[in-house]
Amino acid sequence: MKKLTILFALIFASFGATFAQAPISGAVFATNPARYDGQKVTVKNLQLDLTKNSASKTGAVAPVAVSPAGGSLTGAPIAPGQNGSGSLVARCNPPRGFKELNVAFIEKPDYHACFFMSEAMYNQLMKETAGKTKVDIQLTYRGDSKLGYSVTFYRLGK
Repeated sequence: MKKLTILFALIFASFGATFAQAPISGAVFATNPARYDGQKVTVKNLQLDLTKNSASKTGAVAPVAVSPAGGSLTGAPIAPGQNGSGSLVARCNPPRGFKELNVAFIEKPDYHACFFMSEAMYNQLMKETAGKTKVDIQLTYRGDSKLGYSVTFYRLGK
């Protein structure tokens, strides 16, 4: 009976791990990113803009609103979304040793989030995509919708 219980536990664990790595569409993720907070997720239908990545700075400090002495806070440390989308996006501040990525969701172009990867992985990606400005990519990452996502694996192409 003990062996049978262990067998079923292993089957359920491997079954759950199989579905945990199934790639989801970028539109599904962008609709409710908080649902995936703290989970390792693989997202397809993404596009990487390499023209912006070459000029990005690592370790940039996010702007903070300053209040006058005895006054109230007049602003928030967030910037309006790009292209007048109206959505608010926190500035991306990757940790030391990481580079920021400019990821576009093909099916949800108005969704923006902070994505970053280690410098070694970033350098390898730049070698593989030399001379290209936009690349279709599939990313595996873990993170938080408020703080950003750390890319752990990438696959070029759709």
